[in-house]
Amino acid sequence: MTERLLTAKEVAEFLAVPESWVREATRAGRLPHLALGRYRRYERQAIESWLAEKQQGPSTGRLAFRPDSSL
Repeated sequence: MTERLLTAKEVAEFLAVPESWVREATRAGRLPHLALGRYRRYERQAIESWLAEKQQGPSTGRLAFRPDSSL
């Protein structure tokens, strides 16, 4: 690892979401992070990979919206 770790505030700015969302997603295990004692830090590459995974579209378990052609 050559880059410095990010704080929740920096991740929030990077993702353009509230810091409270980053903290909640971290607690819920939805956001990749490192636990350093009571502190949580984030690797930029891990966050970017997580974003790329989210961009791939809905998972196979979700239904896609299809307009009703009978209207």
